Amino acid sequence: MKTLWIVNHYAHHGERDGRSTRHEHLAAGLVAHGWRTVVIAAGTDHPTGRSHMRGTTLRERWGGTGYEFLWLRGVDHRGSGLRRAVGRIADILLFTALLLSPGTLRGIPRPDVIVGGSFHPLAAWAASVLARRIGVPFVFEPRDLWPESALGLAGMTERHPVIRALRRLERTIVDRAALVVSPLDGVGRYYAERGHRVPFTRVPNGVAVDDIARATEIDSTPAGESATGADVDRFTIAYIGSMGPANALEAVIDAFDLAHRRAAATGGPRLTLVMVGDGADVRALRERASRLPSGPDVVWTGRVPQAESRRIGRQAECLVVNMHDLPLYRHGVSMNKQYEYMLLGRPLLVGAPVPLQPVVDSASGVHVRPDDAEALADGMLALAAMPAADRDAMGARGRAHVVDAYDYRHLAGVLARALDATVSTP
Repeated sequence: MKTLWIVNHYAHHGERDGRSTRHEHLAAGLVAHGWRTVVIAAGTDHPTGRSHMRGTTLRERWGGTGYEFLWLRGVDHRGSGLRRAVGRIADILLFTALLLSPGTLRGIPRPDVIVGGSFHPLAAWAASVLARRIGVPFVFEPRDLWPESALGLAGMTERHPVIRALRRLERTIVDRAALVVSPLDGVGRYYAERGHRVPFTRVPNGVAVDDIARATEIDSTPAGESATGADVDRFTIAYIGSMGPANALEAVIDAFDLAHRRAAATGGPRLTLVMVGDGADVRALRERASRLPSGPDVVWTGRVPQAESRRIGRQAECLVVNMHDLPLYRHGVSMNKQYEYMLLGRPLLVGAPVPLQPVVDSASGVHVRPDDAEALADGMLALAAMPAADRDAMGARGRAHVVDAYDYRHLAGVLARALDATVSTP
């Protein structure tokens, strides 16, 4: 078997983190295509910032059937404000330094190719250095585009020294790549417009066979049966996922308040918003909601096990996701939560600057203007006014589509073919 290293600072692992995501699912699927994968990640959890390592341990190793994980020590950056920001930067720097330190990667199989992912660009750069050091092809996996993300989310300009440094780093990483793979469909065009002629393969996020089986198990709970009680007149909207600056949840809170007041004024159903998850913005969001008339009908669960979050999502009448209206997103959107939402068989309310193609293809949701409380409120009320059977049909279409087209076993085959071609190219 050929060996692949995937360097991704924030890769999740089912046993350690209570949830599996893209890289573990792809690693498991690649076994059938002749690839053994080593996922190299940090010992801190994202987004909570909790460190899993204690004492002076610098690395931990986990071995599974056909793939393994190697965790390098990170910096615990729980908290908020400046403390969290400084801790997160220290976590990035420590992970990068350990990754490049002689001996840190001892004992793991020598790779035939190395994939470096860019939740932050230093991890991808370090992976490209490792590939040059070992003498194997480097594959770049941009999950977030840098410096475009800083330009959009942090409000920086092209003249800012940080942006200039990120531009130089981006050029270095892409110029070293033999292949670019990404869940974002516009990434190939993005780099081509900047003069980088590098092969591109889209490998979207998806769902795993275990996810499909567990989602089937929760079907014993009737869809749409209230997540907060047995009140048949209650219409529950749920958000499941991270709660940080990129998730644009202020507009969701404000939209819910608008819809809540309108429904009360017209004799409509009692609306409830269930917020499932954790993140840097939770405290501010809770304070925002508490100042609104609808505050008592916003339920905060905190972070819960994946099985529980799925139960809550399955019991909601609709699931909501919102995004900021940024030029960044014209290069593509592929959020894990859209596939998870669709798997739960509930209709989606989507505030996005570009259509979420799987939702459009399956007619499983309502798209509205992004980051717009009025538009989101209109979407909430439109779904609340829809017959329950129509909502159930929308959700069922979404689930069938994501199982058919976005199974990680299929996506692993797409990645394997791209890797095979890269390794065989002189």
